[in-house]
This record gives sequence, structure tokens and C-alpha cells, in this order.
Amino acid sequence: MRRPLFLLLLSALLLSGCTGQRMLVAFEEGDGIRMMVGGQVVFTYEPNTCQLAFSRARKEFRAHTDNMSDFYVVNFKDLPVDDGQILTADLVWTTEREVLTRKNLTLTVVRSEGDQFWLWSGAGRIGLVVRVLE
Repeated sequence: MRRPLFLLLLSALLLSGCTGQRMLVAFEEGDGIRMMVGGQVVFTYEPNTCQLAFSRARKEFRAHTDNMSDFYVVNFKDLPVDDGQILTADLVWTTEREVLTRKNLTLTVVRSEGDQFWLWSGAGRIGLVVRVLE
């Protein structure tokens, strides 16, 4: 009886690993500044209705709608610089019903193009695109 249960759990773990990899690939291939949680895009920067902010001194990136009804804010311990870099950050974002927070989130720079960085947390299944504005 224990063997079928073990096989079922093992299958679930393997399938969830594939799902996480698919989410990462979909996130990496996308363009534009956005935030993704669990495979769903929860914020997309639209130039006509949104704003971006960056503070090197505070190590903070913000993307929000003009009226601040939707946003995400990332406070890094160290700023993203190179692909493969592992960072720790505090993250705050809005959903339809609430404001959520993740403290000490581990993020990996999975892609970079100029001043734009794609950051991924495998454990949190969270993807962020940020732009280091000067």
C-alpha cells in the first residue's frame, strides 16, 4: 500500500518541476516590464497609464499605474548587474483584493538586456522585470 502512495507523490513532484520550468521559460521569453506570480501576469507596465521609478541609493524599483491602484515595489539588498547573479529582495505588490508582501525573496537574474533585468524566484514562482533607470 505504501508503494503506490510513494509513486503518486513522486509523480506529483516531477510534474510540478516541469511546470516550474515551463513558467520560467515563458517568463524569460516575454518582453516588457511586468510581474508574474504562479504563471499569471499580475502587472504589466503600459507607458500611457503607468510610471516607473528607480532609486540607486535605496536600491528600489517601482512600477505602478498612474493612480497607484496597481503596483509592485522591489527593495534589493544588492542591485542586479549580471546574468546568473543571485539576489535577495523584499517585494510588495497588489492583487485584485489585497496588498501582498514577500520578505527576503531569493531572485536569480535569468536574462539581461542593457538596463533591463529579468529576475526569477523558483521557490516563490515569481518573475519580475525591472529597469535600472539613471
